[in-house]
Amino acid sequence: MSTGREEFFNLVREGREGKNIGLSIGSKKLESFVDGYLPGTSYLIGASSGVGKSTYALWTFVYQPLIHFMNGECPERDPRWLLFSLEMTRSQVYAKLVSMYIMDQFGVELRYKEIFSRGKDCILSDEKYELLKKASEFMDILDERLTFYEGSLTEAVYLREVEKELKKYGKFVGNKYVPNNPQQIFGVLIDHFTLVKATSGRSKKDEIDAISRDSVMLRNKTKIMSPIHIAQFNRDSNNQERMKQGLQDPSANDFKDSGALYEDSQVVLALFSPHKYKLSSYRKYDIKTLEQCFIGLFLLKSRFGTSDIMVPLGYYGDSSHYIELPRPGEIFDYEKYKSPEWALEEQQDNVKIEDDNKTIQKSKFTL
Repeated sequence: MSTGREEFFNLVREGREGKNIGLSIGSKKLESFVDGYLPGTSYLIGASSGVGKSTYALWTFVYQPLIHFMNGECPERDPRWLLFSLEMTRSQVYAKLVSMYIMDQFGVELRYKEIFSRGKDCILSDEKYELLKKASEFMDILDERLTFYEGSLTEAVYLREVEKELKKYGKFVGNKYVPNNPQQIFGVLIDHFTLVKATSGRSKKDEIDAISRDSVMLRNKTKIMSPIHIAQFNRDSNNQERMKQGLQDPSANDFKDSGALYEDSQVVLALFSPHKYKLSSYRKYDIKTLEQCFIGLFLLKSRFGTSDIMVPLGYYGDSSHYIELPRPGEIFDYEKYKSPEWALEEQQDNVKIEDDNKTIQKSKFTL
């Protein structure tokens, strides 16, 4: 059995070897505080109804880490997921993830309604159908790395399904778990806890607390499992009197109906939509123009130290994108930020600048 000093220096050495780096989650500001998506870490995302917490969870803790892994980042992480999707079907989740992919790869917004031709005015065109076919390989990767559970969720179901998946990536030996790859990340996402079913003799809160307690136990035992929990804020978060007093920002109190989830989580994120509460301005941002395209992302709790920060995000529902916005003083045309195309344009400009710099650098060496 190792001593505390040995464990400490093992972790230090692993860090020096790059083993303590998480997969990217698509927000440089947030990553500077939470170190990306890491194994053995519990995440909690909360918001009021209709703010996009499910989409944000998929964007931040599935799509972004997966894309960066596919691009060669942290190959030892080999990310896999188990999704308890209690609100959306697998096809609906795939539609969101594929929409993200098509926007990133081809610069085309493809709405959920278009993908499934839901309505006479949004029949999928031949051109966009071809884009879907081009995304087939991405969907094959989703099939390989995402396992879905669609059905009622109780503590017994949770333990059965999670342990079944964990046996694919290691083995239980007595009270211990030995992973095949200690650097792997196995994400277990529950969307969302309001839909958890109480078993006989238990309240829903008791059932939620039991699942939360089990997630901590398995996280600590396996070291590779990272729970990703989604919770809906309690009704007090919509209190208009609270809004009048300027207390609209999310807080730990908004999770009070979610049992032990807040206390059991190591990183807690909350989404806030000023437009939903009819605010015309928020932290110097023009909400009257941005409307639902502005989301405030709050880091309420972090095991890494710093918390109580807000990251301004552009939310683009048609392509299921969340993109970090510039500071309000750097925005001169708010209409531009109502579409995700601004980010693609800036990305292209940055690539051009990098290419120009490489040309300049090359010319210096050839003179």
